[in-house]
Amino acid sequence: MANGYLSFDDGKVFLGGSELDGILQNLSVRGSVLFDLAEQDGLSGKTKIPMGWEDADITLVLTLLTDENADCYDRLEVLDALFKGQDSNGNPLILDVRNRHCQARHIDRVVFSGLDSQENDKNDAIVATLAFSEHRPATVATEERVVASGRAAPAIKTTINGMAPQE
Repeated sequence: MANGYLSFDDGKVFLGGSELDGILQNLSVRGSVLFDLAEQDGLSGKTKIPMGWEDADITLVLTLLTDENADCYDRLEVLDALFKGQDSNGNPLILDVRNRHCQARHIDRVVFSGLDSQENDKNDAIVATLAFSEHRPATVATEERVVASGRAAPAIKTTINGMAPQE
């Protein structure tokens, strides 16, 4: 279950239902293959075996300005509070994604996984980098148990994202 949403369109970013008070500078989405490193008998080194895909990483870069309404530090404090937001169990918030770029990459939910900020002595602004990690339900393994008659060992079926694999 999601605890709000993340949306970024037309230069505006919404997080958990509130518009963030910053200027969207950049958005990037990174996906990569998950590899298992295996040793081969009689050979040195390890072989990379593709095992699927890592969760995607989304990065947003916002410029937080100082104006008559608030300064850049006040705006950063709001972002930090959102970053440290929790659900009722004390876990980081899971957010639904409402963005065409992410929809094209099949990313539906994310976790606000990182917040970096930096400033310089040239202007009264802070550049904030918001990191999000794709959230996919865990792979669930279920067992089919045979009545304890000694007929057969239990079979294990693996369910991925709530769907049984093709047989």
